[in-house]
Amino acid sequence: MEKATEHLIKDCRKGNRSAQLKLYQQYGQWLYMTCLRIVGNSSEAEEAMQDSFLKILTRLDQYQEGQCFEAWMHRVAVHTAIDYVRRQTPDIEELSTNFVEVEEEEPDEDEIQYSVAKRKEATRKLPNGYRIILSLYLFEGYDMEEIASILDIKPPSVRSQYLRAKRKLLDIIAAN
Repeated sequence: MEKATEHLIKDCRKGNRSAQLKLYQQYGQWLYMTCLRIVGNSSEAEEAMQDSFLKILTRLDQYQEGQCFEAWMHRVAVHTAIDYVRRQTPDIEELSTNFVEVEEEEPDEDEIQYSVAKRKEATRKLPNGYRIILSLYLFEGYDMEEIASILDIKPPSVRSQYLRAKRKLLDIIAAN
């Protein structure tokens, strides 16, 4: 970790307001983008990011030296954003234990041309449960078991929701 970041952390632990502001300025936009991918709308993402920073600043004693500070902050932001989505009625479907995974029929993705703006808009149109799972898997890098643990559902349900979300996203993109 950089010496400047270590110094900021130490000053933040002492309650130094200017150090807290510098930390916010350094990482705020990055954490906002993480929250936005999960929450799906800018005003709630802003609130989730603000709450994440409050948690980060009040729980700095839980951060241990040698641990990756950015990864620790990222984890706090992801969990906070998921909590925001859970406050809404989540539409994650729990599958029965006799689940049989159906093979995915994928449309020819090479034929679907879209811009980043269209993909973002299509992602915002997804139901909350689909958007959360896609964001955690594709953008945040969690594997299916980690997502299942975070969302407190079974891994086959995560895989099923991921496949459905992917199909729905491709349908939304193809319709535009």
